[in-house]
Amino acid sequence: MDYKKQILNILHSENESRAEMTRRLGVTKAYITKLTSQLLAERLIEEREVKDVTFGRPQQMLAVKSYAWYSVNIMLRRGNVQASLNDYNTQLPPLTTHTRMLPEVMTPSGLTAELVACVKALCESSQLPMSRIKVVSVALQGGIEHFTGVVRYCPLFVDNNVNLRALVEESTGIPTRVYNIAHCTTYLLAKLSPGMSWVAFMPGFGSLGYGYCMNGQTGLGENGFYPEIVHLPWEGGIEQAFNVDENRQQETLLTTAKALYFAICCTAPVHNIKTVIVTGELFEDYGDAILPLAQSMLDNSSDRHISEIRIRHYKTGYHYGVKGLVQLSADSITDLLV
Repeated sequence: MDYKKQILNILHSENESRAEMTRRLGVTKAYITKLTSQLLAERLIEEREVKDVTFGRPQQMLAVKSYAWYSVNIMLRRGNVQASLNDYNTQLPPLTTHTRMLPEVMTPSGLTAELVACVKALCESSQLPMSRIKVVSVALQGGIEHFTGVVRYCPLFVDNNVNLRALVEESTGIPTRVYNIAHCTTYLLAKLSPGMSWVAFMPGFGSLGYGYCMNGQTGLGENGFYPEIVHLPWEGGIEQAFNVDENRQQETLLTTAKALYFAICCTAPVHNIKTVIVTGELFEDYGDAILPLAQSMLDNSSDRHISEIRIRHYKTGYHYGVKGLVQLSADSITDLLV
């Protein structure tokens, strides 16, 4: 494990003390002191306020250096782009944001041109030269290879197997990362539940995100392919089943609960996972009605591998994936700095 990177990836999202990082990383205080001294000398981190504690000495808080490195973060959904320019210190608010409508279907070259224009617009709005941008991160729906940046398929494209990472890097000269939108939320859920194993369902904005975590490590497939759940054999499509129609509320609440139960049965028992996390916009609005129904179905199963499963609702609010995307960018900046 590269503990310097681990320290930076803690400090880009929160101010923390050497003592707390010693506890979280499981190494000696002397080793953490040595590494943080090196990072201070390299001007990658800086000292902040001194925090009083109930027992023991006051603790010097640390954070990554602010106003030195930046990322552009672009969330793409069919017909819409939401973007921001962010500091490496993700505790700071965005320098500027940019939203606009897009055609529902685009060519790879057309989307690349839109992304380049978005980066330029953000830089011009904040009066920041493009040379100060360390990473461009793009999140979109569909089958995404995180390690290669290849979009195998996506509702935005007619084309398959589009190397979006290469297209954007060639056009901007900036290192680029490409993620599945659901991964941005899964990444944060893993940080909230260190060491745990779970599957997660994240319906919202017309899509159904899925993720899983084994002993604290999020799961990916070949070339970092993000897991897709939309292929499960549910009549009419499993993604479409996660939907509440106000005109048929009771009926569609039950249908959604049945679809969630089905999806859990198809995924969690495979690795003997007992925890299911649900989050996302649909559950923000209707979770209190849907989740007791689904949990009752699990409880009443004759199979103990299913009846022992418990659903946890993480009320993360709206646009939680955007926060995850920004933090993923900061992790990528860490990789470039160390």
